[in-house]
Amino acid sequence: MRRLPASTRASASRFFVATALAVVVVGAAAVALVAIRPFDRVRTDVVQEDLEHPWDIAFAPDGRMLVTERAGRVLVFASAAGGAALLETATVPDIRAELESGLMGIAVDGTTVFVCASRDPGGDTGEPWRVELLRSSLADDGSLARFEVVPIGAAEGGPRHQGCAVEAADGFLWISVGEANQPAGENRAQDPDSLNGKVLRLRLDGSIPDDNPFGSAVYSLGHRNPQGIAVSPAGLVVAAEHGTDVNDEVNVIVAGGNYGYPCFTGASDPGPIPDGCEAATDYLPPAWASGAPTLATSGVTFLVGSNWSDWEDDLIVSTLKEEDLRRFSVSAAGAVTLEETLLDGQFGRLRAVVIGPDGALYVSTANGPGDRIVRVTR
Repeated sequence: MRRLPASTRASASRFFVATALAVVVVGAAAVALVAIRPFDRVRTDVVQEDLEHPWDIAFAPDGRMLVTERAGRVLVFASAAGGAALLETATVPDIRAELESGLMGIAVDGTTVFVCASRDPGGDTGEPWRVELLRSSLADDGSLARFEVVPIGAAEGGPRHQGCAVEAADGFLWISVGEANQPAGENRAQDPDSLNGKVLRLRLDGSIPDDNPFGSAVYSLGHRNPQGIAVSPAGLVVAAEHGTDVNDEVNVIVAGGNYGYPCFTGASDPGPIPDGCEAATDYLPPAWASGAPTLATSGVTFLVGSNWSDWEDDLIVSTLKEEDLRRFSVSAAGAVTLEETLLDGQFGRLRAVVIGPDGALYVSTANGPGDRIVRVTR
């Protein structure tokens, strides 16, 4: 379906909301006393609309905006300006889109475009599913060359827990792969020889860096469903991860790090599969965990640029279930502290969070047909 240009909708976020109402009766008169608190300190503009399950956003060096849609489409817009022209709709073949699977993460390095996808190459909707990294090239007219598989090894797919975030930074490509919701006896998040339940690191040509800790693409293990990866200007690598019914996590990723799933969630809460597990102290704790209830953390990015003022270098995490953004401060040592909630309930479920070439934050909604891309500025 072709997209009509979206009208630019600019609206300053609500600055105050009522939080308490008391009625004091003085004689025959009733006096309403309203306590108010600050709400959001950001401005929002809808730049594209009428999308179908957009999953991730990336920008070419010249400012063109690329958006993945879960069903298997890559949309190439002329820019991130409101209502920018749709230059190309490219289809990635053999996508299997169900629940938390389909065409997901995207990253751009120069004219090279990387995507992560859940695929069914046999086309029979049976087993096995595969999680694959694919590569294309972006032409001057916005067209994309045929996507080809980057041979990184086999990763099992499924309708849930695919991960599939992709980030290109500092000459490396970072990819997350979920554990595919596999049960005891089949879950391989703790197996360094499997790509499931891992964060991977590659060179941009698809080769394996010599200093990867396991001699493969695997960089860290013990992950459940990491849907977001971000790399700070200082090189700090952070992943946002869905928990079970407790403990969504923000993890600082280190070489060879084991983050404990499915043995533990959070710092020491028992996970769903205790078989063969070590003590909780033998695994790395998260930099932050939600406890209960979970938020359904999804995308993650660092706020880069002086236009963010005292928020510069802070971390933004999107949430699906709570329908908001969470801002975290991050210390030089990687300590993560939740500071505030933004866009609370204003746009529904939020997924991708990406800094654009203008320094603004771009956010995708995840509500179904009619989804939008929203620019957020301070």
